[in-house]
Amino acid sequence: MRRIKNPFVPFILASLFVVAPAIGEGYRVEVEQGGVARWDGESINSCGMDGRTFTPVGGSCFYPIDFARSPGHIEIARWTDAGIETGWLVIVEREFETQDIEFPDDSFVHLSDEDLARHYSEQAKVKPLFRRGWSSPARFTIPLGPPGQNLPQGGGFGAHRTFNGEPKNRHTGTDYAIPTGTPVQAVADGEVVLAEEHFFSGLAVYVDHGHGLVSMAFHLSKAEGEVGDEVERGGKIGEVGSTGRSTGPHLHLGIRWRNARIDPEWLIGKAGSMPKVEQAP
Repeated sequence: MRRIKNPFVPFILASLFVVAPAIGEGYRVEVEQGGVARWDGESINSCGMDGRTFTPVGGSCFYPIDFARSPGHIEIARWTDAGIETGWLVIVEREFETQDIEFPDDSFVHLSDEDLARHYSEQAKVKPLFRRGWSSPARFTIPLGPPGQNLPQGGGFGAHRTFNGEPKNRHTGTDYAIPTGTPVQAVADGEVVLAEEHFFSGLAVYVDHGHGLVSMAFHLSKAEGEVGDEVERGGKIGEVGSTGRSTGPHLHLGIRWRNARIDPEWLIGKAGSMPKVEQAP
């Protein structure tokens, strides 16, 4: 265990004074691509990863890993009343499925100049949402609430996809095949930061839950509320549909946490089995 007495020394500076142990020594955790690890403890004041510090959530440090981040290791830290403790997060490769999808409407595969310009304009609105609120207080607890009642097993997160035989972008959310009109619920308290129809995502609602966590519900048939509206965990934010690039009614739930694209199931159904940082034997 390695400690620095001042718990408020920034992570990037603290690393200059602390010699990291070899991989496999000290505190360690393995987490798959698109997963989340947690570090529990008492009197945690701050957490660190990638040269950034952030506040704990519910007394624990959480480390989200983007689904496209390469396998390897990252030094992580936490500050307690006793000082700084550091460890290693080891990213493990995850095997993602391949989806071959056929679209009768080829305009969603080979975009016109007008549709492509529309898509770029929509992305210019979306991308800043993932950079806001990293230092704001978390308005959620783990596990998050489900995005609906009596949901079937979700799937497709991180899938490598082809549309009409052509490779396209990977799938960034989890899909739940449920009927049109089924209510969609907020996974936590938050603020609606975008609610409009987009070319690929269809009718979409983005909710900022603080601490850099943003949830997204896509392909809706109906959206509830407007930008700036406050929502509560379990409150209705829309209804399932098949708008945008979709082959049938379903809910696409996406989660970004400090801009990491993560499998929502690690914060909902699989939260109880989330990998934890532990002292290596």
